This record gives sequence, structure tokens and C-alpha cells, in this order.
Amino acid sequence: MPMRPPRICSCGRKVASGVMCACQIVRKAEADKRRPSASDRGYGAKWQRESKEFLALPQNRYCACGCGRIADCVDHIIPHRGDMKLFWDRKNWQALASSPCHTSRKQSQERKR
Repeated sequence: MPMRPPRICSCGRKVASGVMCACQIVRKAEADKRRPSASDRGYGAKWQRESKEFLALPQNRYCACGCGRIADCVDHIIPHRGDMKLFWDRKNWQALASSPCHTSRKQSQERKR
């Protein structure tokens, strides 16, 4: 199977395909230190209970993207970015399959915004 060629990182280093550059690892670690915990961002016990209840509804059984997978993750259609009113607005929730629909496609779309 052919491999992708190495790429040049923004720091100027040559990096193998599929590998993070050392500078990226350091930047990610620093950003993670500044990021509030999941519980502090609203994803505590109440979220676990409410999202489980949301997924139990018959209309939320399957992934909203149309792939046919069983939904196991509640996603915010419009990213809430800390807005708790938008966070708890059930009209802004959709049922997704956590992989690949949420972890890959959805997060990739959000990074482009």
C-alpha cells in the first residue's frame, strides 16, 4: 500500500506522514493544560443523564448523518462554545454515531469554521 510522502511542519521540520511534529505535541499539551475539564464545560452527571435520555427516544435511534449506524453520541448541531443556553437547548442536539460520524467528520467540519 502506498504511503504519503513526508510533510513540512510550520516549524520547518520534515515530518513523516501520520505523525505529529514535536512542536505540535508541545502546543497541544499546553492547550490541554489551559482547557477546563469536561465537567467544568458542562459534561457532568446531568449531561450524562440527559444525553442518555435523548438517545433513548425512538427518533434518535440512528445516526442523524444518514449512515445507518446506531447513534451512541449526542452532538450539538451549532457548537455552543460555552453558551449554556445553547448547550442545553435540545433543538440544537442531534444523535450521531461516535465513530466515524462525530469523531472524524463533525469535528473536522467544526475546525474549518
